[in-house]
Amino acid sequence: MKIMIAVDQPSLDSKISDRFARTAYFLIYDLQDQKYQFINNDIETKHGAGPKAVQLAIDNKVSAIISAIPGENAMDAIKESKIKVYDGRGFSAKEALEKFKNGELKEVSTTHHL
Repeated sequence: MKIMIAVDQPSLDSKISDRFARTAYFLIYDLQDQKYQFINNDIETKHGAGPKAVQLAIDNKVSAIISAIPGENAMDAIKESKIKVYDGRGFSAKEALEKFKNGELKEVSTTHHL
């Protein structure tokens, strides 16, 4: 299972980004082999960043996203993709991964928008 995490820095110690689609980096973490990579998120568009970020998750065969609560456009794309979203606010990537593995992260409903 692969997880995509929105992070501010290319480090497992980085805090979860406050913004999903406009984060500086995405961490793609494979729980099975514990390998990971960072993808520089160089989205410069004014509109459509959410769906593009979700497409990145789909292209990387991600099953779950850990981030701050994604915006409405991203949530619509996530709902269609069947990817689960978990609230990682306040944690580092490493902490969020541990909490995810232990079933301690709150799943975000894709049917409600903030």
